Amino acid sequence: MLLHEMPAIAAGLDRLTAAHPRFAAADRSRFRWEAREASFAGLLRMILGQQVSTAAAASMWTKLEAILPGPDPVRFLKLDDTTLAAAGFSRQKMRYGRILAERLVSDPAFLDRLAIAPDEEAIVALSQLPGIGRWSAELYLMFCLGRPDIWPAGDLGIVLGVQYLLGLAEKPKAAEIIAVAEPWKPYRSAAALLVWDHYMEVAVARRREQRAAGKGSQG
Repeated sequence: MLLHEMPAIAAGLDRLTAAHPRFAAADRSRFRWEAREASFAGLLRMILGQQVSTAAAASMWTKLEAILPGPDPVRFLKLDDTTLAAAGFSRQKMRYGRILAERLVSDPAFLDRLAIAPDEEAIVALSQLPGIGRWSAELYLMFCLGRPDIWPAGDLGIVLGVQYLLGLAEKPKAAEIIAVAEPWKPYRSAAALLVWDHYMEVAVARRREQRAAGKGSQG
């Protein structure tokens, strides 16, 4: 299932595109973000995707699934460093993945408690695990739990999307990014998708203009 098709997020998109002119022209056919399992695999994918491009993260995950289909904590702990390195794990991410796996083996109800915890409580609980900061915790709540009011203000795509949306000369500060989303409560997960889409639309248009300018200068 695509993330924007999850009922609570889809409802938020309906409300925001109807109420806010900035979002009215959003084309949901461009939205390709996939919902993920609320599981060890979902969290591990968040860790693996940290500080790399979306394409690189997808490639690493494909390699891991080829080695370990449907990753679960018990089987993951049996993988050695060489095997994990072949899937793209750095030493640090190996450590984080193993600590997560050990936690879920020792506390099997951890993810079940997260599923019913309030947003901020769940974010704090996840952030206490090594390698899972606020950004990863927020994405887990959005992509795995389908929470409707998550605003990952530290995400670079959100930062640049807000900058482009507001026509700012410089990247907005954290306080500005948080403030701009206040009117979008309680649908900030949907707002995040709309802002990410706007960021990508502007980025693609700028790359197209740069290529055209380059061809023009060559001619």
